[in-house]
Amino acid sequence: MEKPLRFLTAASVAGTLALGLGAVHSVHAFDEHEATIDYRQGVMRSIGGNVGSIAAVVVDGAEFGDNLEMHTRHLVDLTADIPALFPEGSDFPDTDAKEEIWDDWDRFKELSQDTKDAAEALHAAVEAGDDDELPIRFRNLGQSCQACHDDFRRD
Repeated sequence: MEKPLRFLTAASVAGTLALGLGAVHSVHAFDEHEATIDYRQGVMRSIGGNVGSIAAVVVDGAEFGDNLEMHTRHLVDLTADIPALFPEGSDFPDTDAKEEIWDDWDRFKELSQDTKDAAEALHAAVEAGDDDELPIRFRNLGQSCQACHDDFRRD
C-alpha cells in the first residue's frame, strides 16, 4: 500500500503545482495598472503612517524619539520617486488620484520633488540631533504633502 500512497501523494503534489502554476499565470495576466494602483496606495499609506508616527513624537510629545531616525529614513526611501507610482494609464476613477496629475505632469513632479526634499531635510535634522529644527522641518514636510494633495488628490 505504500506505493499507491506515494503515487497519490506525488499526484497530489503534481496537481497542486499545476494549480499553482496556473495561478501564477493568472497573476501575470492581472491588469498591470490595478497592481500598480494597489502598490501606490500601499506606499502612500506607509508614508501617512510614518508621518503620523513622527507627528506623535514631534507635535504631541510621545516618548518614541529614538524611532524618529527610522521613520524619517523610511520617508526618504518612500518619497524617492513618487512620480514612478503614477504611470500613464493608472488614472482609474476609483482612486484618490485626480486626472490633473497627468495633465500637469511637470507640476506634479515639482511638488513630488519638494516632498522628497522636505523628507530629506527632516531626516538630516533628526540625524544631526537638531531638536530645534524638527518642528520647522516637520511643518515643511506637511506643507509639501498638502500642496500636492490640494492639486492632485480627491477629497
